[in-house]
Amino acid sequence: MAPKEDRKDPVWAYSERVCETNKMAIRCLFCDKISNGGIYRQKAHLIGGDPNVASCSKVPSHVKEDLKAFLHKKKELKTQLIHEQELYPKSQKRGRMQPMSSSFGSTGKTKGPMDCYFSQKSGDKEEKNGNPQIDAKTILRDRAIIMFARWMYDAGLLFNCVNYTDTFSAFIEAVGQYGPGIKPPTYHEVRGPYLKKEVAEVNKIVEEHKVEWNKFGCSIMMDKWTARNGKMIINILVNSPKGSLFLESVDASDSSTDSTKMYSLFKSTIDSIGAENVVQVVTDNASENVKAGDLMSAGYPHIYWTPCAAHSINLIFGDIFKERPKKILFKLSRKMPVKMLKLAI
Repeated sequence: MAPKEDRKDPVWAYSERVCETNKMAIRCLFCDKISNGGIYRQKAHLIGGDPNVASCSKVPSHVKEDLKAFLHKKKELKTQLIHEQELYPKSQKRGRMQPMSSSFGSTGKTKGPMDCYFSQKSGDKEEKNGNPQIDAKTILRDRAIIMFARWMYDAGLLFNCVNYTDTFSAFIEAVGQYGPGIKPPTYHEVRGPYLKKEVAEVNKIVEEHKVEWNKFGCSIMMDKWTARNGKMIINILVNSPKGSLFLESVDASDSSTDSTKMYSLFKSTIDSIGAENVVQVVTDNASENVKAGDLMSAGYPHIYWTPCAAHSINLIFGDIFKERPKKILFKLSRKMPVKMLKLAI
């Protein structure tokens, strides 16, 4: 029997060469089967799952798991190495950063990853043009932004999508923590399992708000507006000490929003939240909302209908500036900023 070889690959702990002259012939120490395909086929023999290689029937399960983990880690390191080779030019040799020596006898320098971006003058003892690490980060960030912007343009995303700073910053940070070699999400991942996870997360937030509704009560707010395409939309929100929560949108384009239909919307929303949790319903001052508020007060005596303060103030100022002297003054005041801007130009 040939002596057991001292190698870093963990497969050699369970295998041995049959003879020194034939490096391809390897014996399994569990089943004594001899493989003539070298160390690669011996790995497949121990781990199993390869249709072209007979699996070992006597290998323990923990040995299989250890070998699988070793191969997975080796694959990740290879992926990272490929990424670094793309990032750094091949002409630059990467080395470990050496601490600065206090003696003046040695002038040799070991190149690090930042040296691929900067050419150092011979004989320079100190960096006089700023911090090279900061400059390198600026270059790397610029490269990342170029790639992200290119994806935005290709996907046709709106520019203001980067203003969603809470979720966008968290996404950037998570990618940076992963490091090189992260795989992008697939179409089926974002429309399937991860969408379900996000729905579950939103439902969790809603449940947290419901606890506050039960404890302190809440206000239902209905905002009616007309979109550019002519659709009439009613946004329904719920406000409590926890904050405002968007509940749903109702498309009211196909039906006139008279008092009866508005009361029906009031009632369905109140019942879905729980009448005992609702303090008031806030809408604009439209006549159908006023009548719907009276109907609601009859059906739910403890719930108040409250006109929107902002809408009321707009109506007040609208009535004030309908009078002739104030109307003329208002028109002149609106024109003044335009004239001042033209004079400044």
